[in-house]
Amino acid sequence: MAGRMDIAEQLKELISSLKEQGILDEKFDEVMRRLKDERNPRFAVEIINHFYGDAENNLEELTYLSVLPIMDYPQLTNLALNLKDACSSFGCSRMAIACGELRDASEAKNKEGCLMVLEHIRREYAVLQKNLNQIAQDKKTSQPIKLTNRPI
Repeated sequence: MAGRMDIAEQLKELISSLKEQGILDEKFDEVMRRLKDERNPRFAVEIINHFYGDAENNLEELTYLSVLPIMDYPQLTNLALNLKDACSSFGCSRMAIACGELRDASEAKNKEGCLMVLEHIRREYAVLQKNLNQIAQDKKTSQPIKLTNRPI
């Protein structure tokens, strides 16, 4: 029982630190509270996996659009907004901000700006993914739960 309390305290401290860094915000706490399901303790992990899948698909498509000889700015803007909305809804504030910057660069038709911000989004996603993996550790066994981890 003491081990569980230690893990719970560590997770609380980790989430607090991530909020202080601006990686996560209060929306993340709200989402996790709503996802808490005693009948299915892995439900939150399943939702994190779903978020990963959507984010990775958007990042892959953004990457594809960024290497085309002529950028499809309306599509780039749309994908940036979709990813920003998903990040905002999940409480991933720093990544949401970066996606907003991509939208701005895309609306300005600034290819270099889009490429720079897209690289920034990839770095933010890597930081976010690392920390969400840590958060998603199985509280009952103290073993990491396997989450989607495709390289972008």
